[in-house]
Amino acid sequence: MKKLFIIYVLLSSSFVISQGKQYAGPEDPAGDPAAEREGYMTGNRVLIYFKNTTELSDWPATNASRWPNNNDGVKMVDGIGLLVGAKVYIQDDSNASTVDTIPLTDPIDIYTQNKHTLYYLQTSYREEMDRDPTGTTEWGFYPAFGYFNESGEYPAVSNISSSWPINGWPSTGLEKKWPGEWNGRFGRGVKYADQECYYVVNDAQDLEYLGPEDFVKYYPRPGKNIGDIKPDVTKQVGEPWGGLGVRVGVRGFQWNNPQARDAIFWEYSIANISDYDLRDVAFGYWVDNGIGNDASDDIGFFDINIDMSYSWDINGIGSGGLPTGVMGFAYLESPGLAYDFIDNDGDGLIDEKRDNEPTAIVGATDGITDLNAFLNYYKLTADDLSPHWDADEDQDWEDGEDLNSDGVYQLSEYYGDDIGIDGVGPGELNYNGPDLDGSECNHRPDFVEGVGCEPNFNTTDVSESDMVGLTSFRMFPIPSHSASNETEWFKNDQVMWDLIGGDTLEEFEGNISNLVEVFASGPFPLYQGRVERISMAELHSYDPLAGLNSDNHDSPALYELKRIVQVIYEKDYRFAQPPKMPTLSATAGDGEVILTWDDVADTKTRDPFVGNINDFEGYKVYRSTDKYMADPEIITDGYGTPMFKKPIYQCDMIDDSPHNPNPTNNMAHQCSGFTDFGLVNGAGYNLGNNSGINHVFVDNTVQNGRTYYYAVVAYDFGAPDIGPGISPSENNTVVELDEYENIRSIGKNIAIVIPHQAAAGYIPPNVEMAESSLLGSGSAIPIIRAQGSLNQGHNYAITFGIDTISTVSGYDNGLQYVTNEISVYDVTDSSYMVYQESPGKYIGNNLIYRDTLDYWTINPGGTISSDIFDGLQIKIEDYVETPEYSFENSGWISGNGIMRVTPSAAEGVKLPWKYKIVFTNNDSAYVGIASSGTVRDENGSSIGSAKITKQAVNFYVQNTSFVDTLGNFKLMDIVVHDVNDNDIFDLFEDRIFIGATVGSRWRSTAFILDFQLATESTLPQAEDVYQVDWKRPFFKTDTIRFTINKNEGLDSQALTSTMDNIKVVPNPYVMTNMMEEAVTNPYLNQRRRLLFTNIPAECTIRIFTVSGVLVDEVHVENEPQQGIFHWDMLTRESLEIAAGMYIYHVESRHTGDTKMGKFAVIK
Repeated sequence: MKKLFIIYVLLSSSFVISQGKQYAGPEDPAGDPAAEREGYMTGNRVLIYFKNTTELSDWPATNASRWPNNNDGVKMVDGIGLLVGAKVYIQDDSNASTVDTIPLTDPIDIYTQNKHTLYYLQTSYREEMDRDPTGTTEWGFYPAFGYFNESGEYPAVSNISSSWPINGWPSTGLEKKWPGEWNGRFGRGVKYADQECYYVVNDAQDLEYLGPEDFVKYYPRPGKNIGDIKPDVTKQVGEPWGGLGVRVGVRGFQWNNPQARDAIFWEYSIANISDYDLRDVAFGYWVDNGIGNDASDDIGFFDINIDMSYSWDINGIGSGGLPTGVMGFAYLESPGLAYDFIDNDGDGLIDEKRDNEPTAIVGATDGITDLNAFLNYYKLTADDLSPHWDADEDQDWEDGEDLNSDGVYQLSEYYGDDIGIDGVGPGELNYNGPDLDGSECNHRPDFVEGVGCEPNFNTTDVSESDMVGLTSFRMFPIPSHSASNETEWFKNDQVMWDLIGGDTLEEFEGNISNLVEVFASGPFPLYQGRVERISMAELHSYDPLAGLNSDNHDSPALYELKRIVQVIYEKDYRFAQPPKMPTLSATAGDGEVILTWDDVADTKTRDPFVGNINDFEGYKVYRSTDKYMADPEIITDGYGTPMFKKPIYQCDMIDDSPHNPNPTNNMAHQCSGFTDFGLVNGAGYNLGNNSGINHVFVDNTVQNGRTYYYAVVAYDFGAPDIGPGISPSENNTVVELDEYENIRSIGKNIAIVIPHQAAAGYIPPNVEMAESSLLGSGSAIPIIRAQGSLNQGHNYAITFGIDTISTVSGYDNGLQYVTNEISVYDVTDSSYMVYQESPGKYIGNNLIYRDTLDYWTINPGGTISSDIFDGLQIKIEDYVETPEYSFENSGWISGNGIMRVTPSAAEGVKLPWKYKIVFTNNDSAYVGIASSGTVRDENGSSIGSAKITKQAVNFYVQNTSFVDTLGNFKLMDIVVHDVNDNDIFDLFEDRIFIGATVGSRWRSTAFILDFQLATESTLPQAEDVYQVDWKRPFFKTDTIRFTINKNEGLDSQALTSTMDNIKVVPNPYVMTNMMEEAVTNPYLNQRRRLLFTNIPAECTIRIFTVSGVLVDEVHVENEPQQGIFHWDMLTRESLEIAAGMYIYHVESRHTGDTKMGKFAVIK
């Protein structure tokens, strides 16, 4: 019976032998040591060094891993290696004199024929590797050229575009794709993670079984040699392509979301590019713990139920006395075993495949062998099932709705996952139109090896595989390094195969030691041309030692993080993205730093995780004096662990109404305050207080000479209704350091600034205002904020837009209005707009909406400031929203007399102009025109019939705010209020209404004159002029012009007079000072600094001992405005100076002025 079963299995396996095919992806050159690059993953609080060889971290380097990535972080892991093992069977012709080279791939042949078994273990690691007989060439993985910028020093990472291959990414065969865009897991330019890396390796250089002494050889790619594609390969050129013939594409992912910032993901896509099927293969990881970097005192545990191991330092204390926390490894994805007629992953599907082609739409339950298992595994109900493409076994690929049947998705149409193999759909910023190959809007899932894939299908869908699961886990102390072919090291292929190809799951290693953990899946067949994957996540948390060292090994914070990690994985690594990262600019001033950033986050953000909407909510500004940005990380979670950074400035959207209603309780989540969802160990995320958006912040709490690290991060409003509730995401703050803690690179949202005094004799640029006559009563003043961004010598004009609230019917200049727009134009050579605020886009609370009358206006509540543009900022003060009578600007211009002026509170706001009342010796200087219409007094009450029209008076009233077509001021009309109702104009009793007439009809009253308090002797005389004025909003004709004068020359006299202000700080120097940045590497010396202040921008500084010996000479060449210099306290021979008294001599290079002084050094 057993024999019959074996025959059945072999026949079944032989039946599926045809599953192999030619590999259709990129035709990479053989891996080459010259292609090796190194980089750091710094996308969240987990820092790890990686090489594009599959090796992670390093030993003994202290900066190869750190968690958290700040001054309190410690090293957590000494190394991680990818393991790919296999057995290759070679036919034995039983002739010892011949070389056997024929592979056996059919299970019947393997079982029945004489054979040799070759063992392979492919990896790349710092030690104990297989090598050639000379010991100079490692037999393992090497990176392929084509996947990074060959002129750079980085592997390709998503946040450094200069690291990407210049001419595009390898595609099918020797073709290229997507130049200038990131080769994202989900398509062209698609970035779901805060940081992602990508590279490719192969094992072509492994010639272990292809030496002249070998009588059993395996040629995985017969006829292909090292150097065929890239002849300038630096190793083993001309030798046959060796190894197993596998290609590995590697991606690392990091998210800075508070719920995921302590995890990093690694995904490996392993392709069989050989000419043969590999019948027995195993994939795995080697993890060398290094928790705390303080000797062998680690202990670990493995949770079989969730495939996660975790280790901790037995006393919780690492090097330098720092707390260590817990390090976990979660095994997420394993290879598929799609040919054994078994439901290996328990999802109700048998032998589902990732790379099968869609051929037909099938019924809702077709292909499902266990409906309950399917519904439970994918968290569905029976109502969720529907007809679907046969290759989309898990039914998550969504078709679009081409409502007008034109074959193209419009923005108004739902396109689902049917977006084409470039992965970019309508509405995306880099959308260039439908895919040229027709894969977009064809209503079927598409995939092309090496090119791309639509979402929720094939390579982008982690669940479309009958995963074999984790079959082996071992935890043991680091093996001995003594020469042996039996130790569990990479050079011993067969021993390693037994380790990763076995079926062993160990839960606990009680030994306190330097632990190694090995995860593996196998054996399984890897057919020719097929791709299988494994993935894992490295997790970190702070959990109490008492729980960890208990029998249950409790680690609640780590298990909560694992829950979020599982959500990210099950979402196909499509997790919440932060808004677009702003670009930060900083200008150092005297005791202040001016920060400005662009608006790409609030205008360009689209997050597919929440429906491809703009979920931007606000900005936070962090400041630190250390390179790790650790200073602000002081907000703790519920366990007392520092988790969030405290901003020095925050601004957020003004949300008139909440968004994202919760369907469970029909309530909307808050858009301000601390979130009540997505809590991180009990702590919520601060969304702000509806302050309004700004893109500028001035920090005036800084010290000159001290180095500050600023970061501006944009954050979103989170996703309360997805999964467990997803916390708001914010941009990461990346300052990448080398092993000497010198800055290697910084994110574009980071600025490094040293505030400073101005250089002696410096003449700064200034603003020159042109004469202007404005109707508006406020002021709009340009202020220089960022001198480095100024366009010196340029001319500008500020203009305004208005919104009309009400009008005087038929009267040209009769309107009540508000200012609702400010624009700035550069008018130097031609006129073009450089800045604008309007109801569609404004800063903070600069504009406000009045819903009662439905209009927008500049905020009248005090001073407002624009964003910074061209290094300038416009400050608007004393803005008036509703016209007000101006008592200070109204009065006699010439002459005097007693006359009362009463502005019309009811109708004067529609005629709020500047007027002149000109008295003459002509009793008929003006004769009223109006003969009809309702005349209203200052309170809006009609005076009825008690009026005298067409009255003659000895004065006229000019509206001096406007001129007619001939250039003359327009005259206002008059109507007399017959107060005593005697139909006679009585100068000392009646009132004279001044207003607007259209034709002969009175339309509106501006103000009222009366002489009831005057006498004959106090009446105004001929040529007396009285001005009536109002405070008004800026009008559409107002223009404010100004020029940025150039910074020219040097004020020699000022330089000479300020040389005495030069000082050395601190004086005396004692041990250290705040200008010196701390170093975390114990092998590095403190970098000492002494500050010279108020120096000329170009000068020579000489330092002498008190006996006159020259210690150092420095030629300072600062920017013209910078008046400080940091001396490194080293001699000309780069030796540290001794304690003692020193003399300094500063000489201006331009004027020859000098200053001598002394300082003391006490160590």
